[in-house]
Amino acid sequence: MELGRSEFEELLSRYKKVVLDVGTGDGKHAYQLARREPDTLVIGLDAAKDNMRKVATRASASPNKGGLPNLLYVWASAERLPGELHGVTEIHVLMPWGSLLRGMLGSDMKMLRDLAGVCVPEATFLITLNLHAWRPAVPEVGDHPEPTPESAMRDLVPALAPGGWRLDAAEYLDSAAIEALATSWTRRLNSSRDQLDVLGLTGVINPGEPD
Repeated sequence: MELGRSEFEELLSRYKKVVLDVGTGDGKHAYQLARREPDTLVIGLDAAKDNMRKVATRASASPNKGGLPNLLYVWASAERLPGELHGVTEIHVLMPWGSLLRGMLGSDMKMLRDLAGVCVPEATFLITLNLHAWRPAVPEVGDHPEPTPESAMRDLVPALAPGGWRLDAAEYLDSAAIEALATSWTRRLNSSRDQLDVLGLTGVINPGEPD
């Protein structure tokens, strides 16, 4: 369905918290989050619409059949965000791959600035990096070495800052925190190796800062 600016504004008016799950994949993280937080508007965004179709169909059902009126799936890429999208108070980018991974490492400043542009001031973010992308390194990581909590604070802070993203903390996620992400991708990765290593990045976004 097409959702115009006025319809989106009306939807936004019902919620104080708006979470944008960028690269939502099959949408399960967004679905679980919306179910846990009925007072939060959750928006799952992905460029591959077919991956979202099954969960989106369930979310659109009546509430007594698993439907969630506070959940919206958007067919779009992080490189070409819908013009109507705004008012986001929190961004999640979980286990990014491809161009999205490249952007979250600071190599696509336009992507970072565009995502910041749909946020309210002092929006928060959570990025989780699959460290096995460096073992061996995939092309998207470029010249970025595998980050550790210490190197992320040294190298990613200045890499993200020009896009308006202020990285405040970096830490390895334990198995419980990884499981709590509730993504099919993390569950598949967990099942294929003895240990899944994930680095979590958190901080604040301020659109337009710094220049």
